[in-house]
Amino acid sequence: MTGFQRDAQGRAILGGVPLDALLAPERGITTPAYVYDLSEISRRAHTLGAALSGRPHLVAYALKANSAGHVVRTLQQAGAGADVVSGAELLLARRSGIPPEHIVMSGVAKTDAELDLALAESILAIQAESVEEVARIAQRARAVGRSARISLRINPSIAVDTHAHIATGHDAAKFGIALADLPAVLGRVGTDTSVLSLTGISSHIGSMQRDVEDYARAANVVCDVARHALDAGAPLRFADFGGGFAIDYGDGDVTAPTDFIHAALDVQRRRGLSELAVVIEPGRWLVGPAGVLVAQVVQSKQGAERSWLMLDAGMNDLLRPALYGARHRIEPLDRPPGGRAFRVVGPVCESTDDFGEFELGEPLPRHVVVRDAGAYGFVMSSEYNGRPLPAEVFVRDGEIVHVSHSPGAERWVEARLRA
Repeated sequence: MTGFQRDAQGRAILGGVPLDALLAPERGITTPAYVYDLSEISRRAHTLGAALSGRPHLVAYALKANSAGHVVRTLQQAGAGADVVSGAELLLARRSGIPPEHIVMSGVAKTDAELDLALAESILAIQAESVEEVARIAQRARAVGRSARISLRINPSIAVDTHAHIATGHDAAKFGIALADLPAVLGRVGTDTSVLSLTGISSHIGSMQRDVEDYARAANVVCDVARHALDAGAPLRFADFGGGFAIDYGDGDVTAPTDFIHAALDVQRRRGLSELAVVIEPGRWLVGPAGVLVAQVVQSKQGAERSWLMLDAGMNDLLRPALYGARHRIEPLDRPPGGRAFRVVGPVCESTDDFGEFELGEPLPRHVVVRDAGAYGFVMSSEYNGRPLPAEVFVRDGEIVHVSHSPGAERWVEARLRA
């Protein structure tokens, strides 16, 4: 039994572990606490791998979604590689056991030190995102006496139907190489063959994608450029179609990731590029539904127009609602949702510390569970207002395998006194 469920008594369960049992005093786990089901994460990775079976492929986990070591190692053991966006993420991937040939590095502003690290580690490819970056990669490769394997991340000029903050493939986005700049980039790569090896073409048009047609259109652009590069003699090894597969945050309006994968594979086959390995870069889909945030109810408040419920978890623990207007289901820990509605908010002194309205019933629950919080949760958390980082709990097959306790307020005070 993996993922989020409820038992016969209505109690919230994750990965076979009753969430209320985690809060037993003898465990010493304080709220807010993230809980992750490693078995569900592994199951999801194998699902994507099976969709690509029979073809050379790499499921490059977008490590920014959740960088916990237990999560990264679980995905490595399930055969996944990594898409990293910083030198620190690259080191984490390597020290988690991911081979360098299973790592691609993205990002629009890689420092010289990060480029040097990627070159030293000899990763599969540095994803170049601009004409200027191609020149910088060549410069660093010469400086350290290495040949750089690069992939060109293309901006295919496709505006997907998602939140503006997570759309990355349109003309106004900072990501990727504009189509108009491709001749200059390919020309530059062609003149720097001693230090640049063009091994891949990639794109990523946004997160929470629901339209397979948009993904297929981007795949067509990738394949167009790949065909041109191959005809010009480039030693291409892979086509990277990105990730961005949506998950169900409670509205049910999602498309299976296998539909996106099959659409890209069909484009690649029709374009006669089946010899190229396929790379995808899922993050949220692998880890989002496998994690929850458990919070304590501090108190209620009756206002003139609504009833409020205050939690000990806020936007410093889960930023997505404040940043994107995202909605995560919030439910009682001890029973299914329903009954009296409350406007649920956190303790942070910002009006945007607001999770939305939910039916939590009466009597008030002592604890609630925020669902589908395994991606872009802890990794975006902060100590704003002097609130310590949340705890993290990792479960597998009905057992707790590790607890990372919250550092507590005293550590924050000591750190700020030393500043």
